[in-house]
Amino acid sequence: MADEGQETPDSQRLLDDLGRRLLKRRVDALKSLPTFPESILRINELLTRDDPADSMERIAQVIETDPVVCARLLRLVNSAFYGLSRTVVTVYDALLLLGLDIVKGLILSTSVIDILGGRRNGLAGLWEHSFGAAVAAGALGRALGVPRVEELSAAALMHDLGKVVLASQLAPEYPGVVAKALADRIPIREAERALLGVTHDEIGQWLVSRWRFPPVLAEPIALHHAPADARKHADATAVVHVADQLIRAYGFGFGGDAVMSTIDPTAWRLLSLTPEKIRVAVRHMHEDLLGAVAQVNLLLQT
Repeated sequence: MADEGQETPDSQRLLDDLGRRLLKRRVDALKSLPTFPESILRINELLTRDDPADSMERIAQVIETDPVVCARLLRLVNSAFYGLSRTVVTVYDALLLLGLDIVKGLILSTSVIDILGGRRNGLAGLWEHSFGAAVAAGALGRALGVPRVEELSAAALMHDLGKVVLASQLAPEYPGVVAKALADRIPIREAERALLGVTHDEIGQWLVSRWRFPPVLAEPIALHHAPADARKHADATAVVHVADQLIRAYGFGFGGDAVMSTIDPTAWRLLSLTPEKIRVAVRHMHEDLLGAVAQVNLLLQT
């Protein structure tokens, strides 16, 4: 007979089963996520229309409903980064000077930076990886002549939001996921599936659905590991997929594992990639990272 308090194989199995069930409940509870700020959704809806019916004045009025976005927009347009000879004091003037595409990228990026929690997101290096992927997506988009690179950058910045949620909401368990990925030299998705029963891209799918993200952002975020499954925005999904791999190869930030996956053949085909195009994109990425780090420091100041 086992001593009192001594664990037996049967009791250990019961404890393990209970632990798995409790963890599953916590993972399922992650579906009850907070909504994306309503003001950001309204602003993004206006800015992402191909032919905005609203006037610049209307767009400015909506932006002004969010004091943080408004302050950051005016801070950026008045920074040395743009080198203007006069001070801009209204959102309307900022829209005219920067253009809708830049403003759209700024608003989405700063909002996501808030969600990512800057450099304090619970997984060391993930913020830098996400930011680097955004820069890489923009560089790759320009190298390939893909339109609306600001949306590509925004989607790439958000591609690992699922990791942010897992690392923050399952803080006791997620370091074990990273440790397993590193020790077994497997992709972090495999370690997440093995230990948590859910992957960060699945969490990302929940997020973009709850936050009502437009498909041009939602599909690349949800399918950045499976570009072959993309339908409406296959090219954008392929760009984010490739950008994720480029920034990993570059060594900027840390995505949670030390494994380099191959680029999906579907992405090569969709983007008509060649080694020369990749070299051009990497060169642009290197140059853009130098300037973007200074710019993001402005965005983080409130």
